[in-house]
Amino acid sequence: MTCFAEWQPIYAAHGLATFPVRIEGSDKKPMAKNYLRAGRPYSDWLARQFPNANAFGFALGSRTKITVLDCDSNDDRVLADAMARHGKSPLIVRSGSGNYQAWYRHNGERRHIRPDPRLPVDILGGGFVVAPPSRGTKSRYQIIVGTLDDLDRLPSLQNFVAESKAEVVSMGRRNTVLWEHCMRQCRSCDDFTALLDVAETFNSQSLDPPLDAHEVAKTARSAWERTERGENRFGQIGAFLTVEETEEMASDPHLLTLLAWLRAQNAPSAKFLVADGLAQKLGWSLPQLRRCRKALQERGKYEMIRPPVRGCAALYRWTQQRFGNGLSKSVGHAMVPEAPSPKSCRGSVIEDSLSKSIGHCQTGSAAARRAA
Repeated sequence: MTCFAEWQPIYAAHGLATFPVRIEGSDKKPMAKNYLRAGRPYSDWLARQFPNANAFGFALGSRTKITVLDCDSNDDRVLADAMARHGKSPLIVRSGSGNYQAWYRHNGERRHIRPDPRLPVDILGGGFVVAPPSRGTKSRYQIIVGTLDDLDRLPSLQNFVAESKAEVVSMGRRNTVLWEHCMRQCRSCDDFTALLDVAETFNSQSLDPPLDAHEVAKTARSAWERTERGENRFGQIGAFLTVEETEEMASDPHLLTLLAWLRAQNAPSAKFLVADGLAQKLGWSLPQLRRCRKALQERGKYEMIRPPVRGCAALYRWTQQRFGNGLSKSVGHAMVPEAPSPKSCRGSVIEDSLSKSIGHCQTGSAAARRAA
């Protein structure tokens, strides 16, 4: 039976410090802490601690000087096309799921998942890879072209430029930044495995030093479970109300509704309209809207920065106060610049715009508007 203890010294002789890996379905979980920084002494110790592990791997990137071209397909034509673009490798591996990998000399690449969205090919210049002859999901990993002796003559990838512009986060903020990244990416992932891949990519590219694999998996799992429970508000448009505000206005649901609607539509820095046309959209009477609009201003929720004139509704902005995380981003309503009213509006009777498109500024003569 092939085991980690048997192959660990063989890989060590070729300059690769390996560590045990547990493969459960599509999940590959290193069984050691700080595995990405494993050296020969630590690898020797792991071989004594986990002698019967039937899968193992090693770190990719600058430490081992290896980058893997990973084809998420068992079609050998995908591999052939990839090597035609990036150069032929003397060492090709078939994974435990039957897919193909080509190993190259690391040349500064990072971990890039689907750099070309049209092709099922990843460039793994960070993270780790499971090494042959580990036992995979369906069968063992195996070298199908070349041997470990070819590690000394691996070529660099050709025709590949994919620089990462991500900020590198140092110790002290890594867990928080990773969790927030996972929360934002959850909705674009079909399953937890896809999210974990995203988390591992971010960990290897943007965290210095990278977090332990167990910590990455734990963080990704937390984000995935929060999303499944419907508690993930990252990237969603919505309104945030403080406890004090809800208690203050609970007896006046119309007032609370208007505040929530405006918060959901306008970012903290926005200049916005609260025109009479909004009454129809909300299904309210005009007096009700005007009462609530005035009450919110009197309570200091927002302030008027341009008074209304005929054909142009008043312009407002939020007062300086903290709304907390989750405050919506602007959904693109036309924002009128803070400037004096148009000349055509000056001297007219002060009145809110009757626009039914919720207050977009109407300019031009009254006759022209009636004609329209």
